Amino acid sequence: MSLTVPLDPEVLHENRRILIALPWYKSANPLTSFSLLAMMDRRRMAVSLGFGDAFIAHSRNKLASNFLSTDFEWLGMVDDDMVLPIGDAKWFNSHTGLNLPDKFAGLHTFDRLLSHGKTLVGATYFGRWRAGHPVFDGGKEMETHLRKRGPVDEVRPVRWVGTGCVLIHRSVFLDIEKTFPFLSREANGGQGQWFTSSEHDLYWAAEKIIERNANQTVDEILRELEAAKLKAKRHSVLGTGEDVQMCIRATQAGHQPHVDLGLWCGHVGGCVYPIR
Repeated sequence: MSLTVPLDPEVLHENRRILIALPWYKSANPLTSFSLLAMMDRRRMAVSLGFGDAFIAHSRNKLASNFLSTDFEWLGMVDDDMVLPIGDAKWFNSHTGLNLPDKFAGLHTFDRLLSHGKTLVGATYFGRWRAGHPVFDGGKEMETHLRKRGPVDEVRPVRWVGTGCVLIHRSVFLDIEKTFPFLSREANGGQGQWFTSSEHDLYWAAEKIIERNANQTVDEILRELEAAKLKAKRHSVLGTGEDVQMCIRATQAGHQPHVDLGLWCGHVGGCVYPIR
């Protein structure tokens, strides 16, 4: 595995143009639509809609592929049930009931995520049920603490972060393609497979063995496949969520996922979660 050189935060800030991708299925909550409209700045933002596909990984892959065909540097992905801070604390608190301090309720979602200079960073939000956990790796263990303490100015490296509200630099997708060419747009008819759940480590090991066509013994091949099988069990076991899978691949390609513990979004289900 070859790791990329981390991008200089100043370079990341030079081009602040964001393509906001909406992997929506049927209808979006009006609060989601309003929060996006309130933050739209056509001088540096555009919107791409992936509508009507019940398989979320398809929509995310299609939107990411479309994004890479543009000259935008950043992809901001927002699900159809998120309530985003828009720079108006009173509005956010009154429509979510979270009663966050103005410092956090008054954040502008995209400006906040851009400010960190991270190539993959997501907001904090909770699952859509009364006892829903924060949607990032380690969130379950932090749930009680977060509910009691509330938002805090901390950007934490994590194994994965939920993609309900996330900002991704284009280099993440490009470097995943370099690391796993069989997931690339070129290998899949123009649409990359960054989010698709598959045992990519095991597949990639088998692909390399076949391509090598070397005079290896059966025992040597079996040992190589066994090592790949164990790696796949850690990184890409079937059934892994598409957001987890993409983040793991990003890490393998040299990009550390992060979660912003200060940027809280509402998550609309029967009510707006989390309930505090």
